[in-house]
Amino acid sequence: MTTPTLSRLFPLSRLSPLRRIPFWAQALAVCALFAIAGVAVVDDYGVTVDESTQRRIAIANANYIATGGAADTDYAHGLYHRDYRYYGVAFEMPLLLAERALRLRDARPIYLTRHLLTHLLFIAGGFACGMLAYRMFGSRWIAMFAMLIFLLHPRLYAHSFFNTKDIPFAVMVVIALYLTHRAFRKDTIGAFLLCGVGVGLAINLRPFGLMLLPMILAMRAPDLWQASGWPDRKRVLTTGGIFVAAALATLYITHPHYWGNPLRLIEGVRFLSQHPTLAENLFMGEVYSSYDVPWNYIPGWFAITAPPITLLLGALGAAAVCWQAITRPLAALRDRETRFRALLLGCIVLPVAVVIALQANIYDGWRQMYFLWTPFCLLAAIGLHTITNISMGGGIWKIGARLQGWVRGGGRLYMAQRTLAYGVAGVGLITTLTAMVALHPHQQVYFNPLVDTKTPGALAERYDMDYWQVAQRQSLEYLLVRYPDAYPRVWMLNSNRLILSQNDRERISIMSPPVADFYLWLPRWRYPLLPANPQEAGAYLHPLIEPWNMRDKPLIHSVRAYDNPIALIYGKNTAAYLVAYEDVAANGDPLARSDFDIYAYDGALYYLNADCQPPAPSRADFRIFLHFFPADLADLPAASREHGFENRDFWLGRHAAFFDGKCINRQPLPDYPIERIATGVYMEGKAIWRANINLAARAATQAIYESIAAGDYGAPIAKSRFDLYLRDNALTYLKAPCAEGDADARFFLHIFPADSADLPIDRREFGFVNSGFSLEKSAVFLDGKCIHTQPLPDYPIARVRTGQLAAASGGDMWRADINLAARALYESIAAGDYGKPVAESRFDLYLSGNRLAYIKESCETGDTAARFFLHITPADPVDLPPDRRERGFANLDFHFADHGAYAGDICVASLDLPDYPLDRIRTGQFVSGEGRLWGVEFPVAR
Repeated sequence: MTTPTLSRLFPLSRLSPLRRIPFWAQALAVCALFAIAGVAVVDDYGVTVDESTQRRIAIANANYIATGGAADTDYAHGLYHRDYRYYGVAFEMPLLLAERALRLRDARPIYLTRHLLTHLLFIAGGFACGMLAYRMFGSRWIAMFAMLIFLLHPRLYAHSFFNTKDIPFAVMVVIALYLTHRAFRKDTIGAFLLCGVGVGLAINLRPFGLMLLPMILAMRAPDLWQASGWPDRKRVLTTGGIFVAAALATLYITHPHYWGNPLRLIEGVRFLSQHPTLAENLFMGEVYSSYDVPWNYIPGWFAITAPPITLLLGALGAAAVCWQAITRPLAALRDRETRFRALLLGCIVLPVAVVIALQANIYDGWRQMYFLWTPFCLLAAIGLHTITNISMGGGIWKIGARLQGWVRGGGRLYMAQRTLAYGVAGVGLITTLTAMVALHPHQQVYFNPLVDTKTPGALAERYDMDYWQVAQRQSLEYLLVRYPDAYPRVWMLNSNRLILSQNDRERISIMSPPVADFYLWLPRWRYPLLPANPQEAGAYLHPLIEPWNMRDKPLIHSVRAYDNPIALIYGKNTAAYLVAYEDVAANGDPLARSDFDIYAYDGALYYLNADCQPPAPSRADFRIFLHFFPADLADLPAASREHGFENRDFWLGRHAAFFDGKCINRQPLPDYPIERIATGVYMEGKAIWRANINLAARAATQAIYESIAAGDYGAPIAKSRFDLYLRDNALTYLKAPCAEGDADARFFLHIFPADSADLPIDRREFGFVNSGFSLEKSAVFLDGKCIHTQPLPDYPIARVRTGQLAAASGGDMWRADINLAARALYESIAAGDYGKPVAESRFDLYLSGNRLAYIKESCETGDTAARFFLHITPADPVDLPPDRRERGFANLDFHFADHGAYAGDICVASLDLPDYPLDRIRTGQFVSGEGRLWGVEFPVAR
């Protein structure tokens, strides 16, 4: 039986003037209608959080090219040395050139132009899809269906205005497939050269395009097997080589980052497959890390966001391709058209399999895989062709052919099947278009009937919605309309403000959360994992608002789709901040006091200031540094171990809450044990204030201070800028109050042993052990006081010299010399062990054995400043050294700093006398050039 043709089934179609118009002209007419509609609605869409970055990438590459290949550090104004260098600019660069050709300066026309050009590219992709389907099937109906289902995917349609990353790649994939089909049909060098250029541009836009290379080569391989001789094989090899060379050359030419080293492509593929962005994905009611999505994440998102009719026909087309490959494998290998259809299926299956196998970093739904829609539209066209053309049907349609013979009129059953298929496809398209109109301008959150779109709030609890915050444009417009005479201060990312008119932009002030009047929010914030990179996390997650999750703020307005909120506006509620401030301030003494009182409370570090004014938003140099030093370096992230601390610096203007003359900031504490915290403000390259919080020693130091205050430590053994106490073989430094800068300079500590043999060999020439330390790292600050305890060696110590070094002058800020032997002597004298003094003057002198002690009560600093003279007359002059025999006495002059010590307001010094018999001692103090201050002479009892 002869298969009925379309003209036999629809005789009037032969008279239709449409048949006289080429299909490409019909397709262009439909595309023109879409373009007119696009121009009409282009101003309805917002700006994504990524668009300004994409534009800066293009500017960076343009500057790099204009400067003839500047150094990497100059490329991109600081962007090139970051990960953006791996992004291709095959579409961003034309957008930038159009912007400059049109001399656009204001943000609104710039982004409207970008949106319109991106949408026109999307329409061009639909045209290419229709033309490819027409080449494949020779049917206007099927080709038009393929073009329409490409253009009427709701999510892709919305993204075609503001997504300059994924939409251009999806379009380039369909163009590359069209050029591939054309190359195999023509089988010429020029055709394969052009195909390689298309594939190279696709790779530029997304590394996923690399998969096209092996798949197209695999499609070409059977031609080698079928070649009848060397000339044919040579042609196959030549065209294949030209195809690969053209693809790689195009990629190299259009990607400036690869000009210096083409092998950077490997780095780019590795980086983009494991992108460092760490986000959370809400999928089917579960939250997944972007690095750990389930295997059904991409298939699931694809299934619930594609129009149902396309899903059905695409599945049928995939089944038809598989059936033909299974039932007629050799014929499939010989037939290029069949191989091309297998390529379409591979363009879907292989990328999904790679993503699942490599556990690639995937987020934002299936946005990064939108290119799958291109081959799927053609599979849907295969499915429709399978239904409407029994020659494609194989065995199953032979049954249909026999049934037709049983029906009077022969072709009526076939005509009914064909009409029904086209009718169902048309109804599916109309249903999709109706849904798009109902959702406008939020088609980016389209879901098909496979999920519950009727229950209010159900979608927002189970799936990510407007993750790119495009709907916040409608939130801004609501505020401008509701408050026509106001200048709303809004907390949000700056993206959607860019699409507003200049007057409206000037009315909207983007402020930090504490000083904002309104908060533009998402139903579920998507980046709680970002504090792993705290410098960037602040741009997304405000540490004060997040714990309350806006529950204490009134909801003013919501933008909704499917009766689910996709953008929220909250008002300011100062009461929540005030409660937090009072709760924290009531939590005992602060860890440190400086410009801010710093508290540890409820697993976080809080900065409070009762007299605080918000800094200007432009003062980006007002940065608070915050460094966490762990008890165990192994707890640090790998990137921080070389520094020895975790850096969580933040900007006060962005993160602090300012209200009622107060400010408060919350910074979460790490979950590992912390030894100490260093924090303060850096401005213009110097520290305005700083605080060092030694958490590990804080409890023990608190106990030490309480003991000192209770008198358990007795009087200080030395007083200077710091009071020094000695107990339990440790030296404690105490300053109260402790002012800014008191702890900055380095402390020196020189320990002189009673026996030099106790010194390490390398220190014996110096006579002391150097145990200097930095109070900045080891001190504990308690309510305006700073305390440090330094252990002493366990061998007998004669004296200790300590103080602080003045870095600027090279001298000492202060110093104290502590003669521990003299102090021990005083304690023995006070106990009565030495009896009465042997002489009395400004100092009382005690003699016991071969030790002479000087003691003065109510001792002042000036009493010990002058040099002490000490002349020893022996009983036998022979005991004197030869150079002293002429004078008749030994000179043992000394400074109190070297041999003295303090005990409260008492000062004591002691000297060891010679071990030969003595006759007399003469001692006192003198000032060079002025004479004696005092002096005594007394005999030594024999």
